[in-house]
Amino acid sequence: MPEKTIQEKIAELLNVEFAPPLDADEVQALLKALPGYQAIVDDVSQLAQQHATTLHLTPAVLADLDQGLAAVKQLEPVELLLERLHQSIYHQRLQATSRCMEGLFSVSRRIREFENACPEIKEQAQYLFDFFKAFRPGPGKKEKSGGETGGE
Repeated sequence: MPEKTIQEKIAELLNVEFAPPLDADEVQALLKALPGYQAIVDDVSQLAQQHATTLHLTPAVLADLDQGLAAVKQLEPVELLLERLHQSIYHQRLQATSRCMEGLFSVSRRIREFENACPEIKEQAQYLFDFFKAFRPGPGKKEKSGGETGGE
């Protein structure tokens, strides 16, 4: 048996399935949940159980409701955990990128300090200066408000 991928191991740890992504047609075919659907599903499930014989509901309809609710309730905490984990990792990546940018600034300052003594280094690093010109890192410039005309 082939070794499990990291995604499969994490899914197993979280007691969920690592399913392949849906294609566009499959997504289009899904019934979209409306706001408040879960509370309605809970209430309708209870109503359906209570009046199944009167409403002539098949056991399959009741099973679909129950299984759907069970799946939603199982997936919700895992989804919340993964959303928070994703946000944490994203913020860590932003911090790591910021440290990299600090390094770029340090290197560019040192190159500028030595540009007269070693012009070949500045030439080799021209892409770095072009990058800074194109993206202008740092806080954006504040625009003057249009109503300011001078001292009155």
